[in-house]
Amino acid sequence: MEYSEGEGLEKMAKVKIRRGDAEFEITDITFEQLKELVGMNNGHQHMSAVPVLIEEPLRPRPVGPDFEGFTNALSERGRAFLAILRQHQKGIEAHELATALGFADARQIGGLTGGGVAKIAKRFHVNLQHVYSVKVAFPDNKRTVTFYPGKLLLSTLDEQRKPA
Repeated sequence: MEYSEGEGLEKMAKVKIRRGDAEFEITDITFEQLKELVGMNNGHQHMSAVPVLIEEPLRPRPVGPDFEGFTNALSERGRAFLAILRQHQKGIEAHELATALGFADARQIGGLTGGGVAKIAKRFHVNLQHVYSVKVAFPDNKRTVTFYPGKLLLSTLDEQRKPA
């Protein structure tokens, strides 16, 4: 249905109604008449047609975090980020991490973690605090940023080390 106001004091409308392939037009209708036509009167909605039930397939809700789906959805550099953190259980300084990832500047890590990893983690219900943590320190008045693996990364590392 299209609605366009006409000119004048009463503001008459022209309404086009389409239903399937059929289309018809009503001209010089007031807003009150238009509300009546679509089945709304004084803020209450009236059923002018029989409702049609549209069945949508039920999607199973995730029970918990899907870490495997999360890691599979990451870019190659995102997976490299996780692998490097696994290798450095006691933490890795941002400049060293940036070099290992092939970045020219440590600030580029923010684009990877915020723009990429964080959005994917949300989609797979993974808490990023369980994937990695960041500590900012100021030894000798020099700012250092260190990345640490979270408990999810460490637990998957433990599972990989177990003999089959």
